[in-house]
Amino acid sequence: MSFCNLDVLTMFGRLNEVLQSAADVLAPPPSSYDDFDYHWKQIKNFYAAKKTKLVHINDTNIPVHLEQMLKIISTEQNEKEEHESDCMKFVLTRRPLDLLIEFAVTETPPGATGCILNWIRRFLKLPKPHLDDDSICQPIIKLIQLCDGSKASPYEHEEILFLSTVAGLVRQNPNLINLFIPAHRCDYLTTANRRSNTVPVKNPLFDNCKIEANVRRISIVVDNEVDAEECCSKTIESTDPRPECDSKNLEISEENLRQTCDCDDEDRFHLLDTITTYLQSADNVIVVRSCEGAMILTSLPSLNGTCLAVKSSLAALSIKIAERLSYLCRQIPEDMDTGEIEDSVASWGLNPRDGNVSHFVGREQLKEFLSWLDYANCLSNECVDLSTYLCPNLRVNLLEDVVEPSLLDDNAFFMLVLASKIIRQIDSKVFSEEIAIWLIGAEDDTMGDGLLTILIENAQENSNILLPTLQFIESLLDNANERILNAMIFRYLNDRGYYDQNSENQPIQTWSDEEDERERLDENAEGVRKSRTLAPSNILRIINYFLLLLPRQIMSEGVGTCYEEYVQDANRHYQNWVLKTVDYNWPTEAKCSSTSSSNSTTDLNPSFAPQPCSSLQTNIKKELHCNDSGISEGNFYEGPLLRLLFSHVRNMSSYAYELNLAVIAILSKLAFLPHPYLHEVLLNPELPISKGTNTLWSSMQFLARQLLLEVPRKEGFQKKIVETAKNLLMDPPLMNETSTQDDNDPLFEALVVLEEFCKELAAIAFVKYHHGTTK
Repeated sequence: MSFCNLDVLTMFGRLNEVLQSAADVLAPPPSSYDDFDYHWKQIKNFYAAKKTKLVHINDTNIPVHLEQMLKIISTEQNEKEEHESDCMKFVLTRRPLDLLIEFAVTETPPGATGCILNWIRRFLKLPKPHLDDDSICQPIIKLIQLCDGSKASPYEHEEILFLSTVAGLVRQNPNLINLFIPAHRCDYLTTANRRSNTVPVKNPLFDNCKIEANVRRISIVVDNEVDAEECCSKTIESTDPRPECDSKNLEISEENLRQTCDCDDEDRFHLLDTITTYLQSADNVIVVRSCEGAMILTSLPSLNGTCLAVKSSLAALSIKIAERLSYLCRQIPEDMDTGEIEDSVASWGLNPRDGNVSHFVGREQLKEFLSWLDYANCLSNECVDLSTYLCPNLRVNLLEDVVEPSLLDDNAFFMLVLASKIIRQIDSKVFSEEIAIWLIGAEDDTMGDGLLTILIENAQENSNILLPTLQFIESLLDNANERILNAMIFRYLNDRGYYDQNSENQPIQTWSDEEDERERLDENAEGVRKSRTLAPSNILRIINYFLLLLPRQIMSEGVGTCYEEYVQDANRHYQNWVLKTVDYNWPTEAKCSSTSSSNSTTDLNPSFAPQPCSSLQTNIKKELHCNDSGISEGNFYEGPLLRLLFSHVRNMSSYAYELNLAVIAILSKLAFLPHPYLHEVLLNPELPISKGTNTLWSSMQFLARQLLLEVPRKEGFQKKIVETAKNLLMDPPLMNETSTQDDNDPLFEALVVLEEFCKELAAIAFVKYHHGTTK
């Protein structure tokens, strides 16, 4: 190419730039407002042609125009952060959303509903969607009314995403909840519009108010009648993150909201009602979205629990969830392997599929039930107002109507295992109280024979359900409830009827000089103990009682662990129990408060000896004793649970190893409880007890004597003890199902269990002593 041609091209390029500049001056590019208006006119022109029923919306240019409108308004809002965008003003004044919603309602053209649902959802995600403006609010409410999960719809997915977006906006601004309660809507819209008109924007009086970075500005919204200078004077500086005036105003506004609520029984919280209609969808994704939306709305901090509309919707939701759980519980096949129930883990939400999970009979039904149970538990934890409706409904519909009848009939084994799983999965305090009402009755009726007493007594008479009953009791201990513990254990111990009243006439054992001196030095160094019952001075003797219960000739020397190695686990478990029971109204000392002399004696006696009760409630004892199915030699009745456990310990050599472990597990958990009366019955071998009274120590002594008589009669018993201990103390234990009776002799298994249990009790006693003497 010659240089001449290059000059010509350069000349034409410059000429083109000049012509383009001139064209821009004569006809500038359209503004964003004009562009927005153009796309809206194209949509209206399409509908004016009256050919909407001939084509699907995806075959038209409507989605393109809607996309451009959304892009324009989004760009403009991002560029004009301080001022209202022109396109948003167009939406607020010209109200195009009204017409779009009409197209969605009439489904014109076909597919319009899904397209407009998606567009509205994305519109609401703009930085300033102005949901509290009537021009936006009314179309949104009409679109919500179009959504109904109880009816089949091809746009179910688009509907739940739209509803979830609205719920998210309410979560960001909880006051928006009033838009979806008809009786509150008009007042809220009026207040919102008035507030938006009175907020000063770019007021020059505020420009010179310089505030340091670490100082908080409190903005005051004033009426039009207030002078601007007065408004400026009300802008204050404060380093207090929560000024007193703010908290007062918050309390006043909440109180006014509760007083001005004029809803009646027919009003509802429509957004929540609509979202919960999708709980019954066949699509699990839709169900999870619905669950999320319901949890968002029911956990709002501004939710007015006294509003009749809110109460009606919360009650309806709670009934729906309770009935769903009851139905799913009935669908679980009772012939399924109960071991799968204990091992199953499920939570609500979208969980990835685990290909390694075994497929068993009832797997899907159990998984769905446990998932909904977990969701109900989360709701009762997160949503205070909802829990007052949900938990009682769960007690009636699930526990009383479905679980309880099976616990009392031939299917008790299966339902005991399932009930244990239910209790273990529930950590809601409100639900825990409803479980207490279910098991022991109302709070003022704890002396009657509730369901829990019946279940324990049934296990005494039917050995087939003994193991699942023990597992059920253990689940109650893991999710401890003060009322359940009191009804199950402490109401039988609190009068100290187990203590020998004549013990004060018996000679007191003499302490060694070395122990007396150590006690005196300990008190000087550590001060007053937290509890002399839990931390007695004779702790070394107590530990030795447990460690020396079995004679050396029938112990597995060189096998197992020393009790010191149990201490670390015992310390962790005891700290957990102290945290669980910190709010319980439990005494710190096992003593009678009937006389003041006993208190003074306790304070002066370093080697505290428990004081006897001056009087016993004989009538109550007889009433409690009548509930016992066994025979008692004395006046003290330890209650059905402790009687069952002590009786089992005495006869441990005749029970299976698995059953012995279940009993030991419960006794260990009970021994950890920082309750002085239970501590005496379980962990004080030197306690003087009344005639005919069983304690854990007396039961263990009975078993030890039995083992000492029977074990040495077996040929090669010492080798058998070592082999049994080696097999049982492996992790997991070596239990050969093909072994003969001699290979798995319950006598030797009971011996190993008792030996290890003694070490564990010694560790628990030491840990409780250590915590009781620590400042």
